[in-house]
Amino acid sequence: MAGPSSGEKDVLTDASGPAAFTDGELQELDARGISSPLQVLRAHRALRGMRAGQVLRVVTSSEQTLAEFQALSKYVVGYELVSQEQFGDEFIHVLRKKR
Repeated sequence: MAGPSSGEKDVLTDASGPAAFTDGELQELDARGISSPLQVLRAHRALRGMRAGQVLRVVTSSEQTLAEFQALSKYVVGYELVSQEQFGDEFIHVLRKKR
C-alpha cells in the first residue's frame, strides 16, 4: 500500500468520525514498535478496564494492525472501531467501548 507523503493524512476507515471528547473519555496507547499481535492484545486489555462510552486512541507502526483492529471490533462484542488513519509510517486506531 502506498502511503501518503510526509505530513499528509490518509483516512482509511471512518465509521462515524471522531467526536469531540471531554476530559477522561479519551485514553491513549502508544504501541509503536511492539510486535503483532501484542498491539491488539494491549488495546483489548485497556478497553476491558474502561467504562462504556470511553474512547481509546492507539498508535501503531505496523500496517498489519489495520486488519487486526477491524477484526477486534467485529468479533469482540462491545467495541466500536470509530476510525483508522495513516500518518506517514504511523497508524492511528480509535475505538470506543460500547458497554
